[in-house]
Amino acid sequence: MEKATQRIKKVAIIGPESTGKSDLCELLAQHYRTVFVPEYARQYFERHDISKYELSDLVLIAKEQLALEKSMLSKAQGFLFYDTTLITIKIWAQHRFKTVPKIISESIKADDYDYYLLSNNDVEWVKDPQRFDEDIRDYLFELNKQELEVLGVRYDIIKGVGEERLHSTIKLIDDFFGFSK
Repeated sequence: MEKATQRIKKVAIIGPESTGKSDLCELLAQHYRTVFVPEYARQYFERHDISKYELSDLVLIAKEQLALEKSMLSKAQGFLFYDTTLITIKIWAQHRFKTVPKIISESIKADDYDYYLLSNNDVEWVKDPQRFDEDIRDYLFELNKQELEVLGVRYDIIKGVGEERLHSTIKLIDDFFGFSK
């Protein structure tokens, strides 16, 4: 008799730059004893000049992000946290190039993830060579929110700073999946 496979709960964390998504994914993965999918764009731009990227770079990043998501799924236990989705790549394509490649827009589906968390701008901006502009975080937040609304998915907004942010996010996840005490 085969052991029943537990369905992995997929939680996507999206939002503007420098809102703590990567750190939060790592902490959530530790808390739930699982793994997270890192943002492939970060790896890509460690090897390529971010100031000169083209639309073709975003297509490549999207394909690699999806491949990374697929490979990490087999390593997950119970949950899999995503430190970005194609929504982010779509937003950057719109923002920088005023167009979105069909392969990116058609790859975004409402059922890709079980739950979305949108990271609010209530944390301090941290300068980083891969970050562009602190002044557009509100604009990027609104674009992310609009994308979630268009998809018609369930999402909540992550708020708070430090430990408060982590604990409130854990509560959101536990409530959403019915784990609250």
